[in-house]
Formats: sequence, structure tokens, C-alpha cells
Amino acid sequence: MGGLKDKFKKNRQWKDWSIISGIFAATILIFALTKYHEDRSFFVLSSDAFLGLHIILEFSAIVMAFCVFAVTYYTSEQTRSASMLIIACTFLSVTFLDTVHTFSYKGMPALLTVSTPQKATTLWIVSRLVMSIGMFIASLVPSHKKIKGHQGPYIVIDIILTLLIIGLIVYNPDLFPPMHVDGESLTSLKITIEYFIFAILIITAAIYHRQYVNSNGDKAYILLVIGFFIAGLGEMSFTLYHNVYDTYNLIGHFYKFIAHYILFRALFVINIQKPYKELSEAEEKLNNYVDDLERAVEERTKEISQANEKIIKNLNDAKHIQMALMTTEFPKVAGMEFAAKYLPCEQVGGDFYNVFRLDEENIGILIGDVAGHGVSAAMLNVFINQNMRFRIDYEDNRYRILTPRGVLMNLYHVYNNMSFPEEMYVVLFYGIYNIKTGKLSYASAGMNTYPIIIKSNGKVSHIKLDGFPICKFGKFFKPNYETKTIDLAPGDTLVFYSDGLSEIDRKQPNLFGTKNIMEYLKGMEDYSAKEICQGLADAYHTLLDGNEMLDDVTVSVKLLWGKNKQIKEKSI
Repeated sequence: MGGLKDKFKKNRQWKDWSIISGIFAATILIFALTKYHEDRSFFVLSSDAFLGLHIILEFSAIVMAFCVFAVTYYTSEQTRSASMLIIACTFLSVTFLDTVHTFSYKGMPALLTVSTPQKATTLWIVSRLVMSIGMFIASLVPSHKKIKGHQGPYIVIDIILTLLIIGLIVYNPDLFPPMHVDGESLTSLKITIEYFIFAILIITAAIYHRQYVNSNGDKAYILLVIGFFIAGLGEMSFTLYHNVYDTYNLIGHFYKFIAHYILFRALFVINIQKPYKELSEAEEKLNNYVDDLERAVEERTKEISQANEKIIKNLNDAKHIQMALMTTEFPKVAGMEFAAKYLPCEQVGGDFYNVFRLDEENIGILIGDVAGHGVSAAMLNVFINQNMRFRIDYEDNRYRILTPRGVLMNLYHVYNNMSFPEEMYVVLFYGIYNIKTGKLSYASAGMNTYPIIIKSNGKVSHIKLDGFPICKFGKFFKPNYETKTIDLAPGDTLVFYSDGLSEIDRKQPNLFGTKNIMEYLKGMEDYSAKEICQGLADAYHTLLDGNEMLDDVTVSVKLLWGKNKQIKEKSI
């Protein structure tokens, strides 16, 4: 892309140079042919014919000079550019001087004073000096240089000085040395000044050519180069004429007209067109940017969609893995029934439960809740399940079942040796049920829900729990978990659940609290474990009423046990 731009830039500069060379060649050729064939090309026009051409050429140049003044003046109002203000003052002075020069030309009616070649020539020389020196100074002023204050006073001073010079020339022509001796041609002073003006114009053209190169081919600069070069050739013509109506004088005015037109193109037309061109380029760039942005957004959206699909797939895989870790096949124990219901708030969650045999007489019951939900909670969930030790096996097939207190103490120690975030913690309940004795030994690590007992006679009660959560607090505090024991009678049902079951509406924290859950479970002594789980899940969804879940919900290890008890399936 960069190589294509460089090639285009070189082609454009080559085209500009071709135009410049053609114009230079044409103007020099006209001048050279006139000089070389002077015996045939030299003539003197009648005063009427010359004055008619002179008025047309001069007034055209005057109008263009005033237009240059107007556009550069109002441009400087916006840009505060010092170079633009200098150009404005220069061409305003030229407008006044050339106007009086035109009316002072030999053969014109008297304006203020009698028209003479001396007065007209002096006005011409002053006008060309002002134009050449003013544009030379403007070319040296950096484009970023700003004027201070309002530009109005500068224009006023310029007008006053110009009118003062015009007044001195018109009313006191003897103050100035002779420029033209009627019948004897030009004075050496006039010719010297013309050469000086020519030199200034060519130097100014060279300065603007350098700016053209530095600007990467700005068309305005190349037009200024051409304009000043042609103006310089015009000044050379004014060193050769003998009669104010002869060929060289006419060629000089013709060159001046062409130079003013080119300068008019550079400083007026291009400055008028420039904002619209820049607006068009900006609009094109904006359209290209919008197109690029739309493509980028489309590609980015596609990438995000693909990444999102990958994340969703990974989460679904994680969900399946987590669900596989959840107990679905419970131990088969005569006279006992187990069931569980797990409702994750997101694809993966932090609740966990398990029911497992420790030996022929003892059943382990576990339910826990990791603070928060989502991927981080699920990862900690996996860690808890992998690092809990429930029994110690020896090489001679002996074993020792750890007490609930021992299990929690070991887990607290292992957890504090890991580099988990300090804000994460786990609450859990672990119990051991003895099939022969009917005793439930248990310990709590800050479990914030109470297990509920449905007695065989329909009465409902709960087990109060306490204890310290499993958290990163080991260097400050060592908890003393306590193993407690209760007796369960034949026909009792034991219900565990996580706090997500009661967290339905933050504005109504007791909407489905322990008391309401106990009230709901009354009269369900003849229901199966599966029916109780489903019943609590249905009640939760009814109260949720389609709102977003706030936390994972686990109704886990619904333990229905008894002797010779028949379970009748009921519809809930």
C-alpha cells in the first residue's frame, strides 16, 4: 500500500513538472522570439489601441489582485496566519497603486494631476516593488506563525501608507528620480530596479518551490512558482521598451496579466475550493473508516461469538463434569431411601452434596456451599470434594473412621495451606449415621441452614448448627469443631438444603425461611424422599415467579428411613 502511494506521488509530481516545464518553455520562447526577430516583431501601437488593451489587462489584474486580498484577509481571520495577512496587505496596496497607475498612463484623461510617463512609471515601479518584496517576506514567514490581536489595524495602516505614497507620487513627482525620459527611453535606475524586482521574484519562486516539495506536491505552491516566474519575465520586458506603446511594453503587461491570473488561481480559487476539497476528502476518509469499522466490528463480533461458543461449550462440559461428581446413585440400605435435587444458578455452581458408605454400619452424609457461584465456586467445590478425608485405611485391611470433628479440622488445615483468595470460604455439614443404633453424629463448619426432621407422627423440628467456616483464617484462629449426636426414630425423615432455597427475594429474606419451610413440610411424613425433593423445588420455583435465581439451590440427602414402612407415591 505504501509503495503504491509513493508511486502515485511520483507520478503526480512528474505531471506537475511537465506542466511547469511547458509553461516555462512557452513564456521564454515568446520572449526569445520577440527579441531575436526584433526587426520584424517590434512595433508601436497607436495610443487608442494600446490604451484599450492596457485598460483591459490592467483592470483584469486589479480585480484579481483585489480578490486575492479579500480571500487572504478573510482566511487570516479564521487561521490567524501571519503570512496570509502579509499577502492581504501586499495585494491591497497593489490594487490601489495599479488603479492609479492605469489612470496615470500617457494618453489617459487627467486624474488628480496630468497623466505622464514619469508618474505612471513611478507608480508601476513602486507597485512591483511592493508586490515582490511583500510576497518574498510572506514566503519566509512560517505557516504556523500567528498574528496577535485583530488584523483590522494592519489593514488600516497599510491603506494609510499606500495612499501617502500615491499622494507623494501624484502631487510631488519631482521627489522621485526620473524613471522614463520621453523620447529617450528608460533610465538606468529604472532598469536596475526592474532587475532587482526580477531577482526578488525568482528567489520567491525558488522558496515556494521548496515549500512545494516539502508539502508533498501541494498544487497551490506550484502555481505560485509559475506565477512568480512569469511575473519575473514580465519585468525583464519592461527593461527593453523604448516607447510606452511598443511591443515590449505590451508583452510585459500581458505577462503581468497571466502572472496575476495564476496567483489568483493559487491564492483565491484554491483557497475557496480547499475547504470543500478537504470536506470531501474527510467525508471519503470517514466513509472508509466506517466501512473499515463495520468490517472490524463484524470480524470482532464473529471472534467474540466463536469465543463465546467455546466458553459456553467449556461451561457445559464443566457442568456435566460437576453433575457427574454429584451423587446420583445412593447406597442401598434396607429400610432407607435417599434423594437429591440440585439447581445451579449458572452453568456451574458452588453447592455440593454426597451420601456414601463408610462401612457396613455407617453412612456418611455431606452437604456444603461455597461462597458465591460460577466457575470459581465450582473449582473450589472440586477441591473440597477431593481433599476431604473421611477414614484412614491401613495396610492390614484395618481402618479408622474419622469423627465429623476430625474431618472438618483436617479440611480446615489443608485449606489454609492453599493459596486461595481470602474472600472465599466454605460452609458445610458432615454427619455419620449408624444403621444399627440409629444415631446421627455430626459437626458443622458454619452451615447457615438447619437440617429439618419430619417425625413419623407429622411433627417437624430442626437441628441447630454452629461452627466456624472453612476459610483462610488459620494464622489468626484455630476453630474447635464439636461432634454432636442425636437419635433418630424409625419413620423419621431428615431433610437438608442449602441457603439458595430461601434466597428468593432480597427484599423479603424470610419469604421461604426455616419456619416457612418447616410449615411446608408438615404432613409430608408419608411422602417419599424423591417427592419431598420435588415438592421443595416446585415451591421454590413458584415463589421465584420467573425472576432470576440469586444463588445455587440444593435440596440434598432427603433421608427417609424406618422399619417395615410402606411408601405410597403421591402427586405433588
